[in-house]
Amino acid sequence: MFLKANGTYGDTYGIHGNNNESSIGKYVSQGYVRIHNVDIEKLYDKVQVGTPVAITYSYKSFVDLTRVYGYKFKGYKMKNN
Repeated sequence: MFLKANGTYGDTYGIHGNNNESSIGKYVSQGYVRIHNVDIEKLYDKVQVGTPVAITYSYKSFVDLTRVYGYKFKGYKMKNN
C-alpha cells in the first residue's frame, strides 16, 4: 500500500507484507514498513483510499499511539499482539 506523505506522490512511503520474520520492524526498507503477510491482507481490506496515516518512530503500542494522535482504535489485532 503506497502512502502519500510529507509531500510525496505515493512512491516514497508504503506498507508491505513480508515473510522474513527477522526483517519485520527493522530498518531494511527505505521508507517502507514491513508487516506480516497475513496482516497486510487484513489491513488492505479495511483501509480506504485517503485514510490519514501517521508515520512515527516509537516503542509505544498501537493502542497508545492512537491516543497520542487522537485516532479511534477499532480492536484490530496484529499477528504478534
